[in-house]
Amino acid sequence: MKRIIGILAAVSLFFTGCAFNSGIDTLLTPPKLSAQQEQIYNALKEYVGTNISLKYPKSGDYLSAFIIADIDLDGRDESIVFYEKNTLKTDDNTLRINILDQVDGKWKSVYDYAAAGAEVEKVIISPLGSSGKVNIITGCSLINQSEKVVTIYDYSNGVLNTNFENNYYSVFDAQDIDGDGAKELFIALGQSSSRDASAAVYKLGENGDYTETTVSLSEGYSDYSGISYGSVSSETRGIYLDAVSGSSVITEVLYMEDGILRRLFSNKQAQETSRAASYLSKDVDGDGEIEIPIPSVLSGYQDYPEKERLSITDWYGLKNGSLTKRFSSYYSISNGYNFIIPEKWIGKVTAVYDSDNDELTFCRYQGAIHDKLPVLFKMCVASDTEKSDSLAADGYTLIRTKGNKHFWLWINDSDSFIDSPSELMFNFIFDK
Repeated sequence: MKRIIGILAAVSLFFTGCAFNSGIDTLLTPPKLSAQQEQIYNALKEYVGTNISLKYPKSGDYLSAFIIADIDLDGRDESIVFYEKNTLKTDDNTLRINILDQVDGKWKSVYDYAAAGAEVEKVIISPLGSSGKVNIITGCSLINQSEKVVTIYDYSNGVLNTNFENNYYSVFDAQDIDGDGAKELFIALGQSSSRDASAAVYKLGENGDYTETTVSLSEGYSDYSGISYGSVSSETRGIYLDAVSGSSVITEVLYMEDGILRRLFSNKQAQETSRAASYLSKDVDGDGEIEIPIPSVLSGYQDYPEKERLSITDWYGLKNGSLTKRFSSYYSISNGYNFIIPEKWIGKVTAVYDSDNDELTFCRYQGAIHDKLPVLFKMCVASDTEKSDSLAADGYTLIRTKGNKHFWLWINDSDSFIDSPSELMFNFIFDK
């Protein structure tokens, strides 16, 4: 056992995300405005008054109330601020956009505009197509909160111009979808009483016009859980769209061909990817390719109540346009890691989870689940120093720290299923 502890200790620094003794006090301290943000905020209040509330995008890369970017390509940053006046009626669309610029070394409000919605959901700052302009792509929810619209602005000559407005969306993004080196706008809509589920790509031309290509999706899609991008073939990049259908999620793969947005799967093929809503497509192993997770019952749990079952997850990728299994894993969604199961273990191992101690034990499978199965390894998650000290004393090795979670591993290196303790450790892949 000393040999395995030495091996794991030598490599554990690679997996440790932050210092073990770091406290959580700093996480409880509310963020303070930077000196630059204070200057921008004071300039905004000087223009619109003090009785205002700043509005923050709820998702995306820009989560601050102060978005700093060079949006007119003059070599100097401007600031975009979303706010609302507290004196207006709450049943009105009160959301506004203010543009601030640096004039004689000081921030000054230079343009103010009514936003197309009540709450700002997401902002993307990006060029689109070959127009050469920086676009401010905003998603806003309406007063009823059940509908969202995407609007695109560009800022030039001191004016905020609207070049794409009030298009409904469930999710949107800006990506190079057709592989021409320039980004397009992607929008997906869920099914509702007034519209069909669909996806669309909008390509901005040099003349400022958008060319649209749309594809219909299954009427069962009410919303979308995520968008990711990966290869469809050696020459074609695709959109992996996780669609919500009832309590399940189904992956659609979309791609561009000859300027037309197409579906890779038929409705029947897409339905084969149906699984629990928490299993989202992603690049698990960091190879740049997207995998689609399909869980099934782990050996020994077939007759257990559904809530007590453990799952093995098969991860599928595309090969020649068809789904092909790449590897299998034990996927801990709550703790954010995958354990890639060695191929020779498939069907020969199972696992037991102790929820009280947050400990996973992998064992040889002998036809039934019982407490005398030969143990291969144990992964235990600790959130306090006392438990961590106890695990260290019991021969566990710390292999990862993420936030207040500390991941401890014990390996039975005397079992012939364990070829290399260090290789086994690298079979753990943690979410970023």
